[in-house]
Amino acid sequence: MKIEFALLECLEAVVTEGSFEKAATMLSITQSAVSQRIRQLEQQIGLPLLFRVRPVRPTPAAQPLLRFARQTRLLAMEAFPEALQTVSRGQLRLAVNADSLGTWVLPALAPWMREHAVMLEFVVDDQTQTPIWLRNGEVIGCIGSVSAPATGCCVVPLGEMPYVCVASPEFARCHFPNGLDRAAASRAPALVFNRRDALLAEHLRRCLDIDEPRFPHHFVPAFEAYLQATLLGYGYGMLPLAQCGNELAAGSLIDVTPDVAVAIPLYWHCWPLDSALIGSLTRALVAGATAALRPIE
Repeated sequence: MKIEFALLECLEAVVTEGSFEKAATMLSITQSAVSQRIRQLEQQIGLPLLFRVRPVRPTPAAQPLLRFARQTRLLAMEAFPEALQTVSRGQLRLAVNADSLGTWVLPALAPWMREHAVMLEFVVDDQTQTPIWLRNGEVIGCIGSVSAPATGCCVVPLGEMPYVCVASPEFARCHFPNGLDRAAASRAPALVFNRRDALLAEHLRRCLDIDEPRFPHHFVPAFEAYLQATLLGYGYGMLPLAQCGNELAAGSLIDVTPDVAVAIPLYWHCWPLDSALIGSLTRALVAGATAALRPIE
């Protein structure tokens, strides 16, 4: 089957932007032209490729086409460097967990960014979920906690990110007078990043031997705000040591489970393309992770 790349590019734009209208603006064509290209592609494939909802989402049939479109565009960017001059053609999407993005990823990629005229789009999700973005063809690489590579992808170990279960001293005195035990955990307000974040629940299961921990909690889905909420006494929660080390040293936060170490292993997953750009990106991430993370045991 011969498929025009313009049709694949249109499919990618609609999925990335989430609407036909925004895709038209991105591609500098009319919305009617976008609709016509999507219909033409669906006729060629013989299956619907988009769920017409807000935002627009790809059907399972669209996912291999999205992978192919993004892989082809990536290789075209290297074959035709002038393509890097536009954001729509020179942008690479990476799925990254918020704690990595907020601590070591940006410093790791800063030298790489100065050498490559490439725009990056970071898609933030839980480290257990980022490989799904890669498997669906929506990103060219991801940082996740899953060690097994997705089908057709490769994986590189990065390191372990240490976490600490912390609270403000005042919060700990009020809610944990006898330490963090089962009774206290069932009553004390906790902080959870979002509904995908199971890190605290897993920690309590390990510390307190609870099969299904249930506890009152605030959702604070922002890297800096989570730290601020902890300092202000909204609740206790899991923070990367790289983020809260200074507060622990100053005494404005305390470790409420000092006898239980927590470290999340992280891996870089990407397409196995013969791409100098992806190779250099991988090397930059590995170098940054080596400097910022602990070796995986």
